[in-house]
Amino acid sequence: MLMPPRTWQIALTAVAVVAGFVLAVQFRTERSIERGLHVSSGRLGEIAYRYRMADRRQAALRQRIEDLRREIAAEEQRAAGGRRAEAALAASLEDARTRAGLVPLHGPGIVVTMADSRRPLRGGEDPNLVLIHYSDVQAVVGTLWAAGAEAIAVNDERLVGQSGLSCVGTTILCNTRRLAPPYRIAAIGDPQALRAAVTARGGVLDQLRAFDFPVAVVTSSDVRVPAYTGGFEHRYARPMLSGQGGAPRPAPGGTRR
Repeated sequence: MLMPPRTWQIALTAVAVVAGFVLAVQFRTERSIERGLHVSSGRLGEIAYRYRMADRRQAALRQRIEDLRREIAAEEQRAAGGRRAEAALAASLEDARTRAGLVPLHGPGIVVTMADSRRPLRGGEDPNLVLIHYSDVQAVVGTLWAAGAEAIAVNDERLVGQSGLSCVGTTILCNTRRLAPPYRIAAIGDPQALRAAVTARGGVLDQLRAFDFPVAVVTSSDVRVPAYTGGFEHRYARPMLSGQGGAPRPAPGGTRR
């Protein structure tokens, strides 16, 4: 249905009034901006465009910052894992060094002192009868190991897996070092168990006392045992590789037979 001419006129007039109002408001706004910012109306569109571009760049930078923060957090987690692995490896290495005797130790235990006999020799007697021999020291050391000693030193020479005691004239050889009496054997472990073992009736110390050898056993709450200072040499032994079974790895330059 067609609208009457008067109705069209009213509608067009209303549209024109609204459009005029909007234009007037826009014009007044632009003039206000021009007066406040001292910017010509011709540059307002350019400024608005630049503002939108700057706003977009700022949003992109904020997103980049968030991404970098997530990457930093992930790197920190990986670094923390690496530090934990490094700490575990260091602890494992320190434990291996301790077990190998490369670390000085202290703790409760006993100190056994043995010296040559002061008994004067009779005519024709063998001088060896009044001397402490390596076998005597070795017997005491073996008794202490069997009684649960965790670390032993003879005259501050640490005993490890490759240590040995042998006789060289009137002295004892331990870890390539000559030891002379009196012999001081320091052992860390349960003091009561160690003392009971070395002072047992019929034991090596009991026999030495019977022949007038000066022997002393002292219990201490803080026995100190130094670290092993010698080297480790394996001419024939080789580590077994994981999953290798029973076949040893040949030495460098060697052949399997």
